[in-house]
Amino acid sequence: KVGRLLQKARENGIIHFQVLGPTGNCLEIEKKIIDLFDLQDAVVVPTVSQNKIKESLARAAAQYLERHLTSGSLFAVGWGITISEVPTFIHSQGIHNLRIVTLNGGLTPSFYLNPYDVGSRLARIFRGQCYYVHAPAITTSEELCLSLKADATVQQALEMAKHTDYSMVGIGVAGEESTLVKLRYLNLGETEALRQQGAVGDILAQFFNAQGEKVDCDLHKRIVAFPLEDLREMKNVIGVAGGKAKVKAILGAIHGRFIKILITDEETANNLIKLEEKLS
Repeated sequence: KVGRLLQKARENGIIHFQVLGPTGNCLEIEKKIIDLFDLQDAVVVPTVSQNKIKESLARAAAQYLERHLTSGSLFAVGWGITISEVPTFIHSQGIHNLRIVTLNGGLTPSFYLNPYDVGSRLARIFRGQCYYVHAPAITTSEELCLSLKADATVQQALEMAKHTDYSMVGIGVAGEESTLVKLRYLNLGETEALRQQGAVGDILAQFFNAQGEKVDCDLHKRIVAFPLEDLREMKNVIGVAGGKAKVKAILGAIHGRFIKILITDEETANNLIKLEEKLS
């Protein structure tokens, strides 16, 4: 009976259970990367096995949103494997009427890269409404991309995104490991061309180099998404990423000022510090 009452209380948002946060060492690292990279905030979780990192980061991201979002907040969400897992760990039913807007188109061949799915799940959890960029994430031609961007509903969603209280994006890598390669949006030849231009990572399928500069790429002409450079002007942009393969990508995103808040794991945070000190 007690178990049923607790479950009901949790479902009604009266209580929720939370694994209390990072170790003392992680707290020290958080402070160090905030100071070193002039970040607004950071969350560092203990590093677990590589195949559990995404789950740990998604859980930490969910807890961060529960602490900072309030009823009526406007929240923007991008795409990514880790981002897609965030709604699974949100239990804060006390927040209502959340307005959610997607940062890019959502017709993708994989549900975990679909911000529509993440947005609709968050809208259900927070009893709010989701505003979608009604277009493919990546179009087949530049002409189609321009036509879709001219659509009033697409423009409305992208304009809304400029005024969000918080936003959350994933950070991808440039190379054969890129999800965009695995989904065949990019071939290996295009990937090599990106690498020769110094690309280290992407946010919303827009690639940047180690200095945080957007690189020239034909793919960018077919992207229906919030412009990468405009992320710099947004407040409270949360980047969620971790793992050895993403260190250079995360550092590039920080250098580009595309994110203000970083959620990562302890090993990745330490590697970011080492790489930055090496480059300085």
